[in-house]
Amino acid sequence: MSDAPPSEGPVERARKTLSNILSNIPSSPNVIKALIAALVVLASAKIGNGLIKANSIGNQPLQGKIKPITLNGDGWENNLSKDQLQQLDNGKRVLLQKRLRGDSGGRGTAVQDMNAPPATVLKAVTTFDRYAGRLAQCSYSTVYGRSQNRMKGTENIKVHMKLAGGVKTFNCYYDHTVTPKKGTVTWQLDPEKTSDFVDVQGQWYVAKHPTKQGWSRVWYSAEVALPPWLPGPIVVQLCKTSGTKALSFVKKEAEALMS
Repeated sequence: MSDAPPSEGPVERARKTLSNILSNIPSSPNVIKALIAALVVLASAKIGNGLIKANSIGNQPLQGKIKPITLNGDGWENNLSKDQLQQLDNGKRVLLQKRLRGDSGGRGTAVQDMNAPPATVLKAVTTFDRYAGRLAQCSYSTVYGRSQNRMKGTENIKVHMKLAGGVKTFNCYYDHTVTPKKGTVTWQLDPEKTSDFVDVQGQWYVAKHPTKQGWSRVWYSAEVALPPWLPGPIVVQLCKTSGTKALSFVKKEAEALMS
């Protein structure tokens, strides 16, 4: 009889990997990729053991658990500190965070000034066919539905995106509402499609810069709910990185349109 300890199963190995990664956030540049790899192992093991229903990962069963983002900049527009305003004046992005909502949801906002008027920024935001290969981690972006509501002055744009997440590519079907008069683009998951996220609510808010002529102050707010096995702090981290990448992409696109 051997005295060697029993070998670790995939769940235990994944848990240990997650523990090590969490202790190093955000010091490692590869933390998200390694984290997702470990989570996929953990989820696969749980699904295989019948602990998670495979069809519970799609958006249909739990969609609607996140409240829509209705306030401009998710309520941050008039609540920035002097230090945060100074960071914006210095050309930096400012990241803002709200509390976790349970174990699988996180809400975050990012804001940055751009050298382009609001109409140009909104054009960059809504030119979805340019996202693939230009927005970090977006490998596919195609509009599959478009309609206008002239009475409300809005446009509805449905977009299928594929987002690279380390060892997994996430399929997401987004339903956008564009309201030019308000300077907003809001989005949620299309309830008629099955996405890899449980629920998503997001908002772009583009306002005239308070002091710089021809500039815009651009806000990106989002909350995402993923399967329950994903730790809440990781969702917050993902929200932070998505805002940074989205603002960087739109800034480059909008300012290029002005050149």
